[in-house]
Amino acid sequence: MLKLLLQTAFSLLCLSANAQLVLSGSPTDSESSLRGLCAVNESICWVSGSEGTVLRTTDEGKTWKNLSPKGYEDLQFRDIHAFGKDTAIILSAGLPAVICKTVNGGKSWKEVYRNEAEGVFFDAMDFWDEQRGMAFSDAPEEHLLIITTTDAGETWKEIPKKHSPKVFSHQGGFAASGTCINTFGKSSALIGLGGPEATVLLTNNFGKTWIKTLAPIDFGEPSKGIFSIDMLNENFGYCVGGDYQADSLTNQNVATTKDGGKTWQTLEHPEILSLYKSCVNVINENDIIATSRTGIIYSHDSGKTWHKLNGSFYSVSTVSGVSWLSGPSGSVARIIW
Repeated sequence: MLKLLLQTAFSLLCLSANAQLVLSGSPTDSESSLRGLCAVNESICWVSGSEGTVLRTTDEGKTWKNLSPKGYEDLQFRDIHAFGKDTAIILSAGLPAVICKTVNGGKSWKEVYRNEAEGVFFDAMDFWDEQRGMAFSDAPEEHLLIITTTDAGETWKEIPKKHSPKVFSHQGGFAASGTCINTFGKSSALIGLGGPEATVLLTNNFGKTWIKTLAPIDFGEPSKGIFSIDMLNENFGYCVGGDYQADSLTNQNVATTKDGGKTWQTLEHPEILSLYKSCVNVINENDIIATSRTGIIYSHDSGKTWHKLNGSFYSVSTVSGVSWLSGPSGSVARIIW
């Protein structure tokens, strides 16, 4: 009954001077915490999460099919990337670190990567195209563990330590939504970290070299930092974060870049500077959406003004004018822009 009431509550209407947004629930019949999310189009979406859960819809969220791989029930698949209704790749957080792939719509899964080394904790992955992708783990020591694929996730290779960015000892990102790494352009990627500082790492050559900068996001504690990065193009993008353990103490949770992640600027909007955010999507030059368990914020004017929607969701993935959102207790919803 409680779950039914929560799903019903997801359906609401928010009016603004610029647009009308509808947040509608999409019952999954799952109780898992769904942090991995990848929208393929307005009809197809994949989600993943706790208890080794993987779900997929092909009918705009009307029904969901459980495609969870057998034997991985103890893992948390915090990130998922899909290339259609048949091909998807899932990444687990914690140990063992596992990547699995399906090419037949989840009928079978192939384990393509495993790492059980102490200190390994993968946060996120992303892909430039169907062949080339990158994933990263917290630093087991003073260098991030970064792995790459050039064959559609069939095999993964570790970037040698001498080419991997040096960070604070055991510094890492956050596996809150699978979006603290963002690939963009022909060969660029950004990684956002937290803890001692809100670190941004930038590569423009598939990880061969890296430069480091900082974003004006709350930092200083293990629970603070950058949780999500999304680039619209090679220049313009956003990052979000804050303190997930002390939402009310978050002072800065949104920043923007206009030079491909080399520098970041604070947004001076007091109404959005409290409560951390775990995921951000830059939909176009005007529309931005960010979410977390504390609610949803969105802008229609490149961040000049912001609006709020109720709803507890960890992740958001937008394609073809539809934003899909996933969260606790198997919750999934959609927003039509």
